[in-house]
Amino acid sequence: MSIKFTLPTNLSHLKLGEAIAFQGISDNGVTKVELLADDKFKLGETGVYDGTWTISYPFNRAGKRRIVANGLDANQQQISSDAVDVFFVGARQNELGIDIYSNNGDSIDWQTVKNSDISFAFAKATEGETFVDSQFAKYWKNMKAAGLIRGAYHFFRPLKDPKLQADNFLKQIQDLEIGDLPPVLDIEHYPEKIALEWQQVSLNQRIDIVQQWLDKVESATGRKPIIYSSPSFWDEYMKESQAFINYPLWLAHYTDKPEPTVPANNWGGKGWTIWQYTESGTVAGVNGFVDRNRFNSSFDDLVAFVKDSLIA
Repeated sequence: MSIKFTLPTNLSHLKLGEAIAFQGISDNGVTKVELLADDKFKLGETGVYDGTWTISYPFNRAGKRRIVANGLDANQQQISSDAVDVFFVGARQNELGIDIYSNNGDSIDWQTVKNSDISFAFAKATEGETFVDSQFAKYWKNMKAAGLIRGAYHFFRPLKDPKLQADNFLKQIQDLEIGDLPPVLDIEHYPEKIALEWQQVSLNQRIDIVQQWLDKVESATGRKPIIYSSPSFWDEYMKESQAFINYPLWLAHYTDKPEPTVPANNWGGKGWTIWQYTESGTVAGVNGFVDRNRFNSSFDDLVAFVKDSLIA
């Protein structure tokens, strides 16, 4: 006994404000279908007629939603289910996101986070050659379950083998999906011990080891990675190099100005893609302070950015 969506297809882009017809098929054992959003909000229910069913529902908030169809038998017992992830696109600019690591704790309410106008989230996966963040696997799973566009980052250690660092990261993201954000390489000089490490390698060595990590991860995932850094790091350690301007920039710059300072000649004229604008933000669902971010365009452009990161 089974149930299956026929429309919309997985990862479809749907417009806000329109009643979306969710359609499917089922066998004779399923007599009724109930439709849920994000495994929580009931959208409607209907009977099954000649093995087919349809439930229509309008959405008024942009974002990624997981739609689940549960098939019930004549005794109202669930006997089967199917799910699709869909994107509802709207006109809001500067989609909002957060990034986290184990210090943010193990009790994040991801559904509440998403309901706080958060569209995407990054989690620290690894650092150096062997370290794995203790909360990453839990965060990674729960971000997806809540319907957030998820991403993972690696904290780079300049005195460690870049290829072994890439291997460490790749082991943790083996289930990276088409709808996930591309991998991120976190390049920075904090805390102080990391700054001391960067001082022990020349500019040419810095460019080379970063490129080795990027090349290996790009080859393994088929995705063009994101570089995370700050204006101060790029000025002091990368000497405003434009060696990596073909990679999207996730910029950390905490300022009262309406726009951040973008290094490397405005990143080769391309500007920032994601801006981490505070490390002391708050979001419902997360205890204490959390890093907050903006994507430099609308939700539909965020979805397109994810898709465009795929290497042809």
